[in-house]
Amino acid sequence: MLLALAAWFWPRPSPSGWRLAQAVAPLPLLSQIMQDNLSPNFPVDPGQMQVWRVQIAGQRQPLYLVDTRVEEIKTQPLCGAMGCAFFGYIPQDTGFQRVLATYLMPHLPPGRTLIEPTTTLDQGLPRLVVTQQGTDGVQQYTLGFNGEVYEIQHIETWARQ
Repeated sequence: MLLALAAWFWPRPSPSGWRLAQAVAPLPLLSQIMQDNLSPNFPVDPGQMQVWRVQIAGQRQPLYLVDTRVEEIKTQPLCGAMGCAFFGYIPQDTGFQRVLATYLMPHLPPGRTLIEPTTTLDQGLPRLVVTQQGTDGVQQYTLGFNGEVYEIQHIETWARQ
């Protein structure tokens, strides 16, 4: 009985893997995010962003996906007309290398996920499937790692109905 209760109350990761950055990201990564993307004039705690630490079978190093939206603040520093900034970082000897930098509109139809890693590896990192709602319908982009950055490999569009 006690074991069943412990299993029920044990913290479970979200289905997609997004968690509070301060819980999963190394401190040097949080510093790198601040240095690369945030102005000292607009203080934001990157530990309050969402991070997905992606590590699949055969992957050489973790990929840290970063959703820069911060809950409970009125003005999002990295959101605008083109969407909100999303980044990907991998560990390097001297810190972290940004391998993905894009703006995404986070509002999608029900049942659609914004970013989803696949089990297919390119240059040691997983392909990513990104979904966006466009004026013509839903678009799905497949991104692959070319050894330096993620780039679009395929685009598929589903027309509005």
